[in-house]
Amino acid sequence: TMQPRLKLAADLAKADLVTEMVGEFPELQGLMGYYYASALGSDVAEAIRDQYKPAGPNDDLPSNEVGVLVSLADKADALFGFFAHNMKPTGSKDPFALRRAALGTIRIIVENNLRISLTSLFSAVDWERLYDSKGADYSDPTEEIVAFLIDRLKVQQREAGVRHDLIDAVFALGGEDDLVRLLARVKALQAFMASDDGANLLAGYK
Repeated sequence: TMQPRLKLAADLAKADLVTEMVGEFPELQGLMGYYYASALGSDVAEAIRDQYKPAGPNDDLPSNEVGVLVSLADKADALFGFFAHNMKPTGSKDPFALRRAALGTIRIIVENNLRISLTSLFSAVDWERLYDSKGADYSDPTEEIVAFLIDRLKVQQREAGVRHDLIDAVFALGGEDDLVRLLARVKALQAFMASDDGANLLAGYK
């Protein structure tokens, strides 16, 4: 039942970019789309408004399911397109705000408890339609994007105060691209190491 609303929101998501209002005031992108689309129903209008959320670590997430999926697709599309053409962040330079897109993707997935394989998310792209038909040069960026997102998640967890050795221990297992399950393992290991059994195991190992 949600699919037609999702397609409508996705089809109209960038329509306000060609309006004179957004041309004059670029900061109104999304917000103007919300007003233009409000006659189509609140979920579609809110999805268009929320597609750029979260814009930062303290920004709200999209307010409904349609908005969550449109925002996730928008960020995944940006990451895929720039990485495919080797336009990745380097050092402190990130002109296309891909780190922000990565952190937004992580927040949307984790805070909505979305059980999704990152590899499947990015490997589902229709190469023929996007690139081959236009003769564009590209390389498959899926593995690189997944590694980039995992690295961003590590940084986020360290900044949240999680011990780096616990993070490294869980992430060293490899072969895991379900962010919700990764964080559940980190929390489980953290809880175990804080228990008497964990302390005894660590003392015995040392």
